[in-house]
Amino acid sequence: MLFFLHLSLSTCDPAPPHAAPTPERAFYHWQTRLTVPPPLLENDATRVYTKVFDVSWKDNRATPTALLQIGDTTKPADYVPVIFLTNEVFTHPADSLAPRVLRLLDRSFPFPYTELQLDCDWTAGTRAAYFAFLETLQRLRPQLTLSCTVRLHQYRDRRQQGIPPVDRAVLMAYNTGDLGRWETTNSIVDSAVIESYVRGQPPYPLPLDLAVAAYDWAVVYRQGRLAYLINEPELEELADTTRFTALTPLRYRVRKGTYYGGLYLYAGDLMRREIVTRPEAERLIDWLWPRVATPGSRYAIIYRLNSRQWVSPLPPL
Repeated sequence: MLFFLHLSLSTCDPAPPHAAPTPERAFYHWQTRLTVPPPLLENDATRVYTKVFDVSWKDNRATPTALLQIGDTTKPADYVPVIFLTNEVFTHPADSLAPRVLRLLDRSFPFPYTELQLDCDWTAGTRAAYFAFLETLQRLRPQLTLSCTVRLHQYRDRRQQGIPPVDRAVLMAYNTGDLGRWETTNSIVDSAVIESYVRGQPPYPLPLDLAVAAYDWAVVYRQGRLAYLINEPELEELADTTRFTALTPLRYRVRKGTYYGGLYLYAGDLMRREIVTRPEAERLIDWLWPRVATPGSRYAIIYRLNSRQWVSPLPPL
């Protein structure tokens, strides 16, 4: 999958106002059970941004889900807790949310930390509520470095979306394509989309880290609509011609009803594998970091730790 071949590394963007230092590598850990492979940290990074729980709107209240379970963490690491909040949470009153989040974090996260990261795809409509939540966190824990994620549309549309009241931010440069369309080549990383958001933009007014992807999944479509995502699909099963017909090296049609990835697929369902390999993630960092890094930028964060694209030999395309 050579989706970077058409990307020109020379752009018309103005030169950055400072020389961007080489970024340090870090990882996102997004699974519910925390396990860290020691060789990975020895060779690549010692900082792990670890999702502790999600907060979504359920049963008419902000409700935590997917609480982290602590597994075997034999290698010391700099763990940064991350809390994911759906945008819907901030369409409702959230005055008491910050202290509740901190109480649950204190009960659930066993490691010392100096930074807390919030992940939310806020909008112009929820901006005020979300930013007020961030300001409350700052007041309650002034000793912490507070960081948050910034999507590409928030990076570009700063007047409408605002600049979050945090100490630093991280630009999320993945899940950029149109996932809902069967015709999409790769929704994990679409270099043309990234280019359209970062071209000509002035430096972001916060220390800005960068997040890229190195993982794969299968996208299932039923009757022309997105039905499922299957993380790191079993490749040997896809070679079973009694169950799947290969349309191209990365696209399949289900021949007969079958279970796959814990889901029941019907005859006629379509499936597209999407992959970002480790070399592709590194090339994206090399291209994008000099264009978006600001004074204080430090980390290139790879999503996600334990992905087979990072820790194992690369699977065949």
